[in-house]
Amino acid sequence: MKRVARPYTVRIASPARARRAGTTALAGLAAAAVCVSFVVPARAELPGVEDRRYGLGSVNMFLRYAQVRDPEAARDLSGLFMGGLSARALYGKRLAYAFGLGLELGAGGAPGFGFGFELYPAGVAVAIGPSGYFGIFTGIGVNGVTARVPMTLVLPTEIRLELDVTERARLGALFAVNWTPADDVRQTRAGMSPFVDETTMALTARFGKTFEKYGTLMGRGYFFRLERRELMRTVFLGFTFGWELDAAK
Repeated sequence: MKRVARPYTVRIASPARARRAGTTALAGLAAAAVCVSFVVPARAELPGVEDRRYGLGSVNMFLRYAQVRDPEAARDLSGLFMGGLSARALYGKRLAYAFGLGLELGAGGAPGFGFGFELYPAGVAVAIGPSGYFGIFTGIGVNGVTARVPMTLVLPTEIRLELDVTERARLGALFAVNWTPADDVRQTRAGMSPFVDETTMALTARFGKTFEKYGTLMGRGYFFRLERRELMRTVFLGFTFGWELDAAK
């Protein structure tokens, strides 16, 4: 007698469970920022927050690859390879005005041309340690992949935590959300939160030297990042490699 193969099914986490995970991650970022800001002192050999006069800035260039879990949901987009530049800055001592921008270009595995630009003119941040911070950035942008992910206006908001662990190591965490008010296809409501259309979670590790030169605290090195993005009712799992430079004065 011929055996009939059982259909393969994929279990998807419930929206409630995804929302709880997002809320837990966000609360963990905020708690870690507060604890580190007031409990962990700056290293004696490097200037601390009290020594800052103007603020800090960072810029990085990167390459990232993302694999799509369900290509059919993303109009047969199986993977995405992008490269670009990103910059963030703080103006202020302990409590600072925060702003930034980002640009990336690349291609999708369908194929398709990928483009993204984001401007963050409004934000606030709390300085932590020699050159770290906990900040919230809000802005406007446009992104998409031709013939796959509709190119449209996005309203992004991101929460960043950057910490100097040692003179040669820096860790970062990111939680970001997007609203897409101008495109019905991308207004899918993320599983992690019913109030936004897209989400991003990422963890970053940078390895390089932090040093003082000409009265400015500088750090540079290569970084690695693991990312999880929700977009068009599917998940993009990605890896990023790049080089970063930051300065605090």
